[in-house]
Parts: sequence; C-alpha cells; structure tokens
Amino acid sequence: MKKIILMLCGVCGYIGATAQVTLSECQRLARENYPLIKQYSLIEASTNYSISNAGKSYLPQISLSGQATYQSDVMAFPEEMSAMFSQMGLEMSGLNKDQYRVGIDISQHIWDGGRSNSQQKIHEAEGAVAMQQIEVESYSIRRKVNTLYFGILILEEQLFQNKVLQELLESNYNKIATLIENGVAMQSDADAIRVEILSTQQQRVQMNATSVAYRQMLALFTGEQSLLQEVLLKPDATMVTTKEIKRAELQLFDSQYLSIEAQKQLSNSSTRPTFKAFASGFYGNPGLNYFEDMISDQFTWNYMVGVKMQWNFGEYYTKKNKLRKLSIAQQQVNNRRELFLFNTSLQTTQEQQAIDKMQQIMRGDEQIIELRTSIRKAAEAKLQNGVVDVNDLLREITAENVAKATKMVHEIELLKNIYDLKNTTNN
Repeated sequence: MKKIILMLCGVCGYIGATAQVTLSECQRLARENYPLIKQYSLIEASTNYSISNAGKSYLPQISLSGQATYQSDVMAFPEEMSAMFSQMGLEMSGLNKDQYRVGIDISQHIWDGGRSNSQQKIHEAEGAVAMQQIEVESYSIRRKVNTLYFGILILEEQLFQNKVLQELLESNYNKIATLIENGVAMQSDADAIRVEILSTQQQRVQMNATSVAYRQMLALFTGEQSLLQEVLLKPDATMVTTKEIKRAELQLFDSQYLSIEAQKQLSNSSTRPTFKAFASGFYGNPGLNYFEDMISDQFTWNYMVGVKMQWNFGEYYTKKNKLRKLSIAQQQVNNRRELFLFNTSLQTTQEQQAIDKMQQIMRGDEQIIELRTSIRKAAEAKLQNGVVDVNDLLREITAENVAKATKMVHEIELLKNIYDLKNTTNN
C-alpha cells in the first residue's frame, strides 16, 4: 500500500513539475487580470441605467402639492352689485382671503418629438465607445505579453545551448587531461578549456537571472505565480492568411460616429413640438366655481383634464450651427480612421517583410550548423593526433555553438514576428 501511495505521489509530483502553458493562455490571463477590464461590468450597468431612465420619460409624471395662503385682496363683487343682491335677499360674502388647496397633477407624454429615443441611442453609443476604448488599451497588454513570452523562449533556448556547449567543453577537457597524462599535451591546453568552461558558467548565471526576471514580470501581468516554474510551449508557426484589419479601434471609430449621429437626431428632435395629456385635481377653498364660492364658504373637489402642445422655437436659432459642428466631428472621426488604417497598413507591411527576411535567413542555418559541426569534429580528431592547437579547437567549438544558438534565436524571432503581425491585424 505504501508503495502505491509513493508511486501516486511521484506521478503527481511529475505532472506538477511538468505543467505547461501556452501563449494564448497567458494572453487570456493577462486580459482577465488587467484592472481596466473590471470596468466592463460597471460601464454596462451604468449604460443600462441611463437607457432605462431615458425610456421612462413616457411614464406618467405625478406630483402632489398643498398650499395655504393669505391674500391682501380677493375677487369680489362691486358694492353696488352686493347691495342689489342684498335687497334681493342674497348674501354675497365674496371669497375668503385665506385660501387652501391640496391637489394632484398627472401628465403623460403623447409624443416628445423623438427626444427620448435619441437620448437612448446616445447612451448606447457612449457605452459602446467606453467599451471599445478598453479593448483598444488591451492591445498594448497583448503586445507586452508577447514580448515577455518570446523573450523567455529565446533565453531558454540559449540556456539549452549553453548546457550543450558546457558538456562539449567538459568532454574535450577530459580528452586533454588524458593526453596530458600520456605526455602528449600540456597543462596550458587544459587551462584554456577550463577558462572557457568557467566563462560559459558565468553566462549561464546571467541568462538565468534575466529569465527569472522575465518570468516574474509575466507572472505580474497574468496574476499567476505558477508561471515562475511552468514550461512555456512554443506557439504554432501558423501564418496570417488574411491582411484584413480587425482591430478594436475600427469599432471604436464606428461607435464614436454613431454617438455623434444620435446627437444630431437629438438636435433635430429638439425643434419639434411635444404633446402631453394631463389631469389636475384638488380639494380646497376656493374651487374652480368662484361664483358659488363667493356665495358659500366651503371646501370642494375640483378637476381638469386636457391635452397640451408645446413648441420651443428658440432651438431653431442654434440648430444649424449645432448640426454643422457635429458634422465636423464626424469628419474628424473618419480622418482618424483613415490615419489609423494607413499607419496599421505600414506596420503590417514592415512585419510581413520581417517574416519574409527571417524565412530567407533560416534557409541557410541548418547547412551552416552541419558545416560547423563537421569542422569542429575534424579539429577534435586532429587534436587527438596532436596536429591542431587547443585555441583553434576552442574557436571551432565557439563557432559551432554560435551557429546553433543563432538558428534557435531565428526560429523564436520568426514566431514573434508572426504573432506580432497577428496582433497588429487581430487575426
């Protein structure tokens, strides 16, 4: 039973130690960890509230009021008419100077000229603009993640090549030690190789430190400390099949244009008349029938219903200038779109040229390595026979190592160029 548990622990430890992560996962984690992304839900909620409020303008508007007043004078009959009423046996006391009223007023939009609909469209467009601005800013995060990710891959390839070089140097060091024992080589030959081994170890320390720093920065971007140990997989070298630009900036320009268009509609609707239905009722003294209230002092129920039209002609004074100003703003949006497409097109051309150049360069890498390896092996054979100098051998080993490291770096650089192009076009 203990053996089974130990085996399971060993398997789990192996799986944990060989955890792998991809570039797309890092980009997803960085996006989710980016503080600005958290504003998505806030912007969406705020936009929904604003749209809802704009739509509620068609709900009935109800208000309660109450007042008590004392007036210096009130409506009354002339003294001659009061005397005549008195002779007829009618007592006309007139209205009281203290008056009271408690009432309710209700109004309902029948047509507001399209104002509420235009305001809803403005809020929708403004919310879309805010969302797309966050998307635009997230592109810089993707590019930074790409830089760190491929930087780590390059460093790890260099570390691997450094290890291969160190093993090769140690192998030749052992061969020299044997030759020294046989009296064929001198101690200075072994010392020359030992110096190169120490120099290689120093380079490894520097590359390790840089790789750790890159991983720490990537962990900060993604919010995943596990990236300090996980294996980063090389992404597929899938070429971009289309040069169509699908960046969030284009959707941002569309949203900005639509927002201005909604403002135009609001400006047009502001010059249209509005129609309302209304009802007003109150309990008070005096009521609407002043004549009856002048005869008898009493509180009564009163109401009024009707339809009201309102047309503000003052909006016509500034409408033309407002529309012209909004048209200029739309032209500016179109100009920014054209400038963005032009600059992005230049960038994609440069990145495609970098890909083509790297592919041409890589065609000779394998052949160079084969030749360098053949030359190094020949130098080792000559050294074994005491024909070649150790310094010559070290030069050939270094040349072969540089050729291999260059090939690996070219492979990573090609991948980075491909993914830079993908990021630029968002394909």
